[in-house]
Amino acid sequence: ILGFSVGIWLAFRPSEWAVEGFESAAGHLGYTAYMAGMLSSLASNMPEAVISGIAAYSGWVSNRPELLDIAILSVLIAAGFNMLLLGFTIIISTKGKSDMEVPEEAIKKDSVLIRWTIVALISMFALGILDMAVPNPPIDPRFPAIAAFVLFLSYIIYTWSLATGSVSENSIKAKPSHNKRSASILTLMGIIGIFFAGEILTNSVELFLDEYSTIITNFGINHVTIAALILGAAGALPEHGIALIAAAKGKIGLAIGNLIGGILQIVLLVMGGIGMIVLIPLDRYVLFQIIVIAGSLWFLKRAITDDHRLDFFEGAMIILLQIYVFVLLISGTPI
Repeated sequence: ILGFSVGIWLAFRPSEWAVEGFESAAGHLGYTAYMAGMLSSLASNMPEAVISGIAAYSGWVSNRPELLDIAILSVLIAAGFNMLLLGFTIIISTKGKSDMEVPEEAIKKDSVLIRWTIVALISMFALGILDMAVPNPPIDPRFPAIAAFVLFLSYIIYTWSLATGSVSENSIKAKPSHNKRSASILTLMGIIGIFFAGEILTNSVELFLDEYSTIITNFGINHVTIAALILGAAGALPEHGIALIAAAKGKIGLAIGNLIGGILQIVLLVMGGIGMIVLIPLDRYVLFQIIVIAGSLWFLKRAITDDHRLDFFEGAMIILLQIYVFVLLISGTPI
């Protein structure tokens, strides 16, 4: 209880410091609010990357495929929670108001990267299915490390393109509300708080599962998916804090940039980075989440490019879609 309480406080309060620090830093650098959101998302994904990476490496070294599954699944599920929060952000921003205009950066650069990610995930899914369909399938199909490097590299190129590209006159610039020194201090304090939040929440979840995993199994629920679901939620909480605070303050560009950037970062940067060190298993749990994320990204991409706006109905459908996916993950995977 103490771990959850302290972790949640650290997820939300330092997130507010990080919002102020990153937005001010981006303003001093001449970046847009959307770029500031992407940068804050990158910082808030650090705990998830570190914790999942350590868990995956431990599972590989100790020959515990279950722990490796939980680590990779938690990363993919964190992307699902970002998608869920994106739906809530859209609803908060459009309820009783006009439709929310999508930042121009999301239309130009993110649409291309989303399409690329969809194709990459479908290819990854096809590889896993083909490995299982051959007459003598591998005992444990794995995703090649060089392919994981390509995923990682794609996001690095995207970040460079976004930072060095021309800025449209219609783009909303990030406004520095603090001087450079104060922005640096706030950013540093926010990152430290977010890191400890992810660490404390994850340790609390692991302790909870160690004590109650048998009880979970007795209810006929797969403890691997439950563990990954809780761990993914705990790792995503810091990012939830940043986006919620930004949306509540009317900083829509920052919130949307944070969430869309977070989804793509988790799939390409975090999963790709882990896959370069530890070969990602292509079993039924991972393959299910991969194809689901590809479908969710397609849904998001169509919502963005249809009319360059997001409305209340689209936000509600994004939420319903992700809840449906989580229900299938919990109840549809065998023990």
